Amino acid sequence: MPRRQNGALPSALIKAYPEDWQVTEIYDRGFREEGEHAYLYVEKRCLSTIPVAQWLSERFQIPLIDVGYAGMKDKYALTRQWFSVRQPGLAGRLDVQELMLNQGDEQIKVLASHRHHRKLRRGEHQGNRFRITLREPDSAIDCQAFAKQIQAGFPNYFGPQRFGRHNLGDALAWLRHRRRRKVSQQVRGWHLSVLRSWIFNQLLADRVTDGTWQEVLEGDVLTPCSSSGGEVPAGPLWGRGRETLSGEALRRQQQTLAASALADSGLARNLNDPETMSLGEVCEALEYAGVDRGQRPLAVVPWDVQCERATSAVTLSFSLPVGAYATVMLANHFDLQDKSVEHRL
Repeated sequence: MPRRQNGALPSALIKAYPEDWQVTEIYDRGFREEGEHAYLYVEKRCLSTIPVAQWLSERFQIPLIDVGYAGMKDKYALTRQWFSVRQPGLAGRLDVQELMLNQGDEQIKVLASHRHHRKLRRGEHQGNRFRITLREPDSAIDCQAFAKQIQAGFPNYFGPQRFGRHNLGDALAWLRHRRRRKVSQQVRGWHLSVLRSWIFNQLLADRVTDGTWQEVLEGDVLTPCSSSGGEVPAGPLWGRGRETLSGEALRRQQQTLAASALADSGLARNLNDPETMSLGEVCEALEYAGVDRGQRPLAVVPWDVQCERATSAVTLSFSLPVGAYATVMLANHFDLQDKSVEHRL
């Protein structure tokens, strides 16, 4: 993707219309066509996943806990994903013709149904297929060259939607004062997720800075790359458990944890707290909070990449594994202007 003479990325508009951001869940599991759970393939427009789950709960008159889904999908978009609803005594596939909602921009349509023996769980899908239209790019785009750049991969940062406006500050404040600041299990889990994501991003940023985010260092832990069939380095989702890195990879991680303080990123001022904590101190506090350590690939390689150019727009199609962010990938190539923000104001 060509940069401007000053090094800035070209700009482009995303989500000018819901159809500009289409996401289709990749779910390749066999259905038994028996059991008490109905699996519904749902197309939704201008609705996030939770309201659709609530709608299904009401339509089937079942508790919300009996509705399952594999992943969270964007709101201002046109998306397709699987849900499951518990239906004891189900004697065949459901008639889905009447399962629809049409309230202005908010639309739900059930496209297909199957039966299965258990509830659909989070993260059970294999990935997501995207079809994204970028409007009004202010630089000429060579689709063939652009597709090759996409196929080269990108750093697997957690996207800004994970952190929101106040999520990180709230999570850090809770971590520092958690013995006096009691919260629900749901809020606690969200705080821990935000903090682990933030630490991962900080450690990955250092690997991006020195150009080693795709390079295997001595002592790295490797994880499979779902698209290439090879392996890529993994970074920690912090928590208690044995350190898996060693050698040069561990030395770099320890250096980053010791050197990076909240004050460096301006977070201390936002917390209204004069104390500062290094990344290492946040990691130690997470261990005491009782969360177990995990891992996440440092790099993502999209697959099935296609690019189509129109007069004032480019449409990009590609697939990503579970947990990877399309906005993070696109932000490597464009200064993105999200038009859906105007609809949230």
